[in-house]
Amino acid sequence: MPETAITVMNPSGPAFMQTIGAELDQVNVSLNQADAATRALAAGQDIPVQDVMIAMEHAHLKLQFAVEVRNRIIDAYQNLTNMQV
Repeated sequence: MPETAITVMNPSGPAFMQTIGAELDQVNVSLNQADAATRALAAGQDIPVQDVMIAMEHAHLKLQFAVEVRNRIIDAYQNLTNMQV
């Protein structure tokens, strides 16, 4: 049986987990901004309703994207674990 060599490449960019962590931090920031805008509007501060709605929708889209990325990562992991070697 012939041997196959496996080469490991050193990525020049940030690690995958660092990238995921940074993006999750951005999702958290967006959710906090939407929450702060909602609280400010509820407290009677002079903030346009459309700005609050935009902040909420922006946070919602980022959260949906993060959940979809998580789902794809889980699917990929499950595919790898189900492979027969």
